[in-house]
Amino acid sequence: MKKDLPQRKSSLIHPVTDAIQAYLEVRKTHDAIHRHVSRKLDHWGLSIPKYGAMMRLYDHGELYLTELSNLIFRGNSNITTLIGRLERDHLVERFDGADRRVKKIRLTPKGRALIPKVIAEYRSFLHRMMGKNLSVKEQKTLMRLLEKVRRSLVA
Repeated sequence: MKKDLPQRKSSLIHPVTDAIQAYLEVRKTHDAIHRHVSRKLDHWGLSIPKYGAMMRLYDHGELYLTELSNLIFRGNSNITTLIGRLERDHLVERFDGADRRVKKIRLTPKGRALIPKVIAEYRSFLHRMMGKNLSVKEQKTLMRLLEKVRRSLVA
């Protein structure tokens, strides 16, 4: 049910509808989850993008920057900065691939030792966070609805 909001100038241009309220709830929820998850990863000295990059490298072994960029939905300039920070922390390293003009990235021994611990704790944390508030049926419904919205944007 839509909350009664005070009359605002923007509402004179276009009224606040349930669709707009639903969007705002998705944004507020995303922001709250992002803050909560960021605090959890901070325990390991990682950010959400660093975790994503390390997890992909753990799964794939080694990747070109462009491949990693596509897997974690980051632009090439952002991925370069991200990899630079992971290198600074001695968690990844760049090396020459088959084409020496293009660098590949892989986890260092320190990164390979850290990431399984983080994955286990992080995924357990996410499971508890979502499971505490939503039944399995509700989780599946939420996934189906969010996927429906996302697919409509790609079409």
